[in-house]
Amino acid sequence: MADKRQALERARLLNPKADRVRSLLFARIAFFDPFDKLQVKYEMLRCHEVDRVAPAEAAALFGYTRQGLYQVRRAFLEEGMAGLLEKKRGRRGPVKCTPEIVAFIARDKQAHPVITGHELTDKVFQNFGVKIHRRTIEKLVSALPRRKKKRRFSGKR
Repeated sequence: MADKRQALERARLLNPKADRVRSLLFARIAFFDPFDKLQVKYEMLRCHEVDRVAPAEAAALFGYTRQGLYQVRRAFLEEGMAGLLEKKRGRRGPVKCTPEIVAFIARDKQAHPVITGHELTDKVFQNFGVKIHRRTIEKLVSALPRRKKKRRFSGKR
């Protein structure tokens, strides 16, 4: 059982509120593991949707709030089982790098291949009034598709 809990923790699926799960399924049947967050969420939804248990009661049985049940339900309806998985928290990628700024950086780097991240930082600030860290620009540049160099063929094989 310790191995399963370690695997759940590595996968970020360990239910930190396992002690709040009061459903009889989890108390009587060994297959149901209150530490498995994915299983708890699924059974909470099944309890509400299939067994027609009121939202507040179903949520309480599985250690969630009514609002939490609705959030889990919405994610499940939008994404299926994948919606029950935890998402990484926090923002997704650089905030200041609008599509216009990224296009500007790409054009400038293509026109001047030896330009540095520091120089691009200055150009972005001059053109857009936005301060972006040099390292952020360097990461953007490294992710840009590379131009293939034209090969010169001599005609001989």
